[in-house]
Amino acid sequence: MIEERAQVLRDLEEAVKRFVSNDKSFLLIPEIRTNVGYALVNAQDTYDVAAIPGRLTVAFNKVIYCLPPAFGASDHIARVILTSMKFDPNIRSAMNLALYPQFFGLNPYVFDRTTEPAERKRLEKKTMNFMIEKAFSDLGRIPEFIVDKGDLGKEPGLFVLGKTPQEVVNKALQLTSLL
Repeated sequence: MIEERAQVLRDLEEAVKRFVSNDKSFLLIPEIRTNVGYALVNAQDTYDVAAIPGRLTVAFNKVIYCLPPAFGASDHIARVILTSMKFDPNIRSAMNLALYPQFFGLNPYVFDRTTEPAERKRLEKKTMNFMIEKAFSDLGRIPEFIVDKGDLGKEPGLFVLGKTPQEVVNKALQLTSLL
């Protein structure tokens, strides 16, 4: 278990370094900033998912981050991953990105937050779970791209999902060719 945790951290940091080294990656960072996470094989809670503490941000057209990956560093991206793993245990990584009209050409699953039941919407920290549950219910699988249309006070965005952070970062960087 200790070795698996160390390997998850190494793999995540390697993928993040690849992302930040790309000259165009700053274009993918939304106002709320970006995180990328990677879960242990049998992840049960947010402390089994590694992410970047404080997220990835932009300064002078360069993606930066302050601290190396850590377990329990992001509740938001961890909930996306943990809920995905309930339906497909191979989907252990995810990343949130800025949304551009060009991304609709990827034929992503489009999540409309207004479809979330009001009683559930009132519960804090449940929308990401609902988004993944709805995608699986509608498609019968976990999609590789999910557009979150946003809502009042919630920035629209694109989620990229995959098996590893290397796969997720590769998909993300391929999106820069559309910009």
